[in-house]
Amino acid sequence: MKSVERTSDGAGDGTRDRECYRCNRDVAPALLFRIDVAPPDTLADYAHSVRFCCQDCVAAMGMLEFTEEWKEQAGLG
Repeated sequence: MKSVERTSDGAGDGTRDRECYRCNRDVAPALLFRIDVAPPDTLADYAHSVRFCCQDCVAAMGMLEFTEEWKEQAGLG
């Protein structure tokens, strides 16, 4: 899980806001987390899914602690 980087459509264009899939709030792309779920091959009935989520909803799902633990293991925290 990682924060989505800001994007622009060319010189002078600002960043587009994206919506959190859980709370439907518009959030700047740099503040969104990308949640990428790829089920194992044994669960072929389920498709690969990518959604964008705000920090509050990530915390509500209990994933913020996971992120901090991952950053520590990667030497980033």
